[in-house]
Order: sequence, then structure tokens, then C-alpha cells
Amino acid sequence: MAKKKASAKNTAAKKTTSKLKSGKTNVLKPKSSRSAMPARTSADLKKFLNDLNTATKVPTTSDLAPLVLPEYPFDHQLLSASSVYERSRRLYNSLGGIFQPRLCSTMRSLSHQDLFKDQIDFTPSATEFYWFRDHAAKIYDPDAHMKSMQLFNEISLYHEQNHRIVWRVLPPAPQEERDLQRYLNFAESLVVTMDLALGDALGKDLSNTFERLRLIYRPGGEDVWAKKSSEVYRQYLLAVLCATYMLLERVFAKDILKALNYIFPDQKVMNKDATQRALGLSELFTENTNPQWQKLNWKSAQEKLEEMHIESEEEALYLPEDPLDLEEEFIFAHRLFDLFEI
Repeated sequence: MAKKKASAKNTAAKKTTSKLKSGKTNVLKPKSSRSAMPARTSADLKKFLNDLNTATKVPTTSDLAPLVLPEYPFDHQLLSASSVYERSRRLYNSLGGIFQPRLCSTMRSLSHQDLFKDQIDFTPSATEFYWFRDHAAKIYDPDAHMKSMQLFNEISLYHEQNHRIVWRVLPPAPQEERDLQRYLNFAESLVVTMDLALGDALGKDLSNTFERLRLIYRPGGEDVWAKKSSEVYRQYLLAVLCATYMLLERVFAKDILKALNYIFPDQKVMNKDATQRALGLSELFTENTNPQWQKLNWKSAQEKLEEMHIESEEEALYLPEDPLDLEEEFIFAHRLFDLFEI
């Protein structure tokens, strides 16, 4: 019986080999011709490809080539399109900041990247982006490929650089937990305000393109204030800063405009625009991610900030318990605006 089974197996193997050689087998073919067709192009994919083409066409300046990170998508275009983006890179480099090109998810960035270390991880994916732009039509499921690329390309280097810059703009941090939380929220508000300033500098169309590509966090260019004088625009950014800080301090959204009108009583139209802009910050971030991160990391944050500012001669910065008392703190915002030449 064993010999018969072995003989049957050998016969079947010979038949399979014969079919493979003659090309008469369908082992390597799909069950139907329909399954071999590429998946239907989605609206998201069309928009993604259009954004890739738009970003590619942004003119670049050869003088900025030394600042470019070769595998960060469209870095040269962003450097060339905005002096604010360029200034951030130069300031970060002046700190001795380095970049580590290695696979980095959003979750790893949020939970394990050290905000107080002058080192930033990013996924080196520019070549993949450019290849996909030119070959998406040949991929079986381009939507799935697009989503897999996006999963590891949600880190804005500009935003991360600015965190490191802001620590140097601010005085030393306080030691008590609640005081430190206010300090961290003020620092985050400065970084978010600079995100919005970049969106304004890029303009409405281009900032939306780069935001959808997840290379910047916030678009801009819709409010008129960026087109006014530097003095007027700074006043607008201060209002945005205050509104963002109140969101992070978890002031009720419906009360923020009234608070801005109290702090800046002579600019109510501007305050309305600034409040609307600030409210675009993710509720998941303000209500969950940010307070949870502070709860888990406040002590180590305090220790690292103390070490960073060990040679500072300034006194620790205590934010007022009531956000309506914000005023003297604006000097640090102006320090930042001066560095970015806004």
C-alpha cells in the first residue's frame, strides 16, 4: 500500500512538472481576469497624486541645497518656498541639531522621541514618494500602497525643530507639577503658532498641499492679517497664541473669544479670526494626548529642562493661574518672532 501511495505521488508530481513546462497550468494565474485588474482609483488617491505633482513643481533654489535633507520628501521645495521654514532649519542646525533617517511612526514619535534632545527621527521616504508619483498606475492596489506610505510619514520636521528652538527662547521652567504644565502648554502654544505662521507664509493653495502630504501640520493663507504690516501680523499671532494656550489649558471653547476681547479689547475682528484659527487644533490632542503626555512625563521633562537651562541667569517662568492675566509673557513670543524674522 505504501508503494502505491508513493507511486501516485510521483505520477502527480510528474504531471505538474509537465504542465509547468508546457505552460498549460493556471497555478500562477488569478482565478479570474477581473482580480488581475488594478483597484479602482479613489478620490483620495487622485488628490494625493495631484498633491505630489504640485509639490514637485515648486521652484527650488540651488543656494539652499546644503540645508536639504535628501530623503525627507519635498524638503528642498519647502525650504525654497518659505523663509520661515528655512529659518527654522538654520536655527535648529545652529543648536547642533541632528536628524536620524530611520523608520518612524506617529505613535513612536509621540511616545519615545525625546523633545528635549537635539535629535529628530524621520522616515527616509522621498525616493518612495517620487517613485510612487511616477508609477502608481502600474501598482495593483495603489490606494493600499499610499496608505502604507502615509502611516510612517506624519512627522513635521519643522514642528519638531521648533520645539527645540522654543526651549532656548524661554527662561528656566518651574519645578511644581501644575506650574510646569502651564509652562509646557505655553511652549506648545508657541510651537503651534509657528505652525500657523508657516501656513500663512506658504499661502492657501501650497500650504494645503503640504498639509495633505503631512509635511506640515496646519495650512494658512485665508486670513488677511498675514498681508498686513509686521506689527499688525504679530498682534494677530499673539491673539492666536493666547487662544491656543487657553485650549491647552482646557478653557471652554465658547469662552475663548470673550477672553481674547478682554486681553486685547481694541481688536475684536482680529480676535474672532484668531479664535477660529486656534479652534482648528485637534480636540484629541488638547483633551487626551497632551494632558496624558504631561501626566506621564512631567517629572522627567522638568529635570531635562533644568539641565538645559543650568547656565541661565533668568528666573523661572511662572505662567499666571488665570489666563486672563497673560501680558508679560508676550515678550517671549516676540523673541521667537524676532528669531524667525516675522
